[in-house]
Amino acid sequence: MYYTENNYKDCCSALAIRDVVEAPHLAESNNSTYAVGTLTNYKRVVDKDEVQEFQERHKIVHYGLSKYDLEVTQEKLKKQKHFLDFSFIYDRINKTRIPLANIMISANHSPNRYYSEIQNRVNTLTTLAEQRELKPLFMTITLPSEYHKFKTLHRKGIKDKLVPNPKYNGTTPKDAVKELTKMFARLRQDRSLKDGLFKENRIYFRVNEPHKDGTPHTHILMFVPDHRVERVKKAFYRLFDNRGNDIQSNIENATSYVMKYINKTLPLSKSENLSEKDKYLNAWYSKNRVIRFNSSKTLAPLGIYRLLHQRYSLYALTKLISENHFKIYVTLDTNKVMEIIDEWGETIYERGSNFDVVKAGSPSRGNYLKNNSQTSDSAIGMPA
Repeated sequence: MYYTENNYKDCCSALAIRDVVEAPHLAESNNSTYAVGTLTNYKRVVDKDEVQEFQERHKIVHYGLSKYDLEVTQEKLKKQKHFLDFSFIYDRINKTRIPLANIMISANHSPNRYYSEIQNRVNTLTTLAEQRELKPLFMTITLPSEYHKFKTLHRKGIKDKLVPNPKYNGTTPKDAVKELTKMFARLRQDRSLKDGLFKENRIYFRVNEPHKDGTPHTHILMFVPDHRVERVKKAFYRLFDNRGNDIQSNIENATSYVMKYINKTLPLSKSENLSEKDKYLNAWYSKNRVIRFNSSKTLAPLGIYRLLHQRYSLYALTKLISENHFKIYVTLDTNKVMEIIDEWGETIYERGSNFDVVKAGSPSRGNYLKNNSQTSDSAIGMPA
């Protein structure tokens, strides 16, 4: 039906006419009946679709992250990879260059190198602990309910579901890891680990990982003298409640025990084709800037080891540094290692001054690309 100026008043008010005109109606063709609407109605449908798409992209999928979070994180990692691939170190004397990607040690951009270094650290720690006749303790420390953004809803016969936690205090995963560090510090400062116990006899390795809701918890492999095991366990139960917190002393193979958790947190070291859940796990560390691992200051500093790893094993370097066989010179302002001299006066490392770091997109980058030779032996430092 079409409305004209003459029959407006006979049909309905102007307001009613507007509603009728804007409402969709059915039109018939030879073979089908289809809906016909106005531009206003079409906009309403489009807006509804956009809202649904927005809600779907921001819906929590795994570890407190949404599809949108995953996309943003993956794009950030892609840009980082591009920077590392197209930035390089240029040796002005030998006129050679090496991409930063070839020397980077990163869980995201060189996962195999990173995994090998972590495994080396764990093996060396375990070797030192065995030599000192220390016994392993494995701990799990979790945060109270108010640090969890979501809680798990359990219903009989229905799959567990994450729902918002009304007690949540707004702590981010990164700050939650700091809180876990404070909790662990309470144990490390306890008299059970302090009284008459040298730091060489209390060593640990720590792994951070997320719960299903994205709240972090931490696993700790600690080595202490046999006569302190029970005392440390009592202190643990005194400091932390038994809901989610646990300590075990019957560890048969300490290295494999902690490597099980390390393998979980490094999915890229196992496969390039990650499952959906592994993609979200990897993104959780990047988005929240959470460190996967750290340890006691028992081993040689990583910065020194990375400079001298072609000359010394981590175990040998740890022994030499602990026994003061080296003189290490650093800058006062940046603490960069400039020179390392051994006990016989031989310079075993000297920071080179003939290297330029050329960043991707730098205006002067083209000048360095005139010589296309590359080497994998050059680096910022020059081991003697």
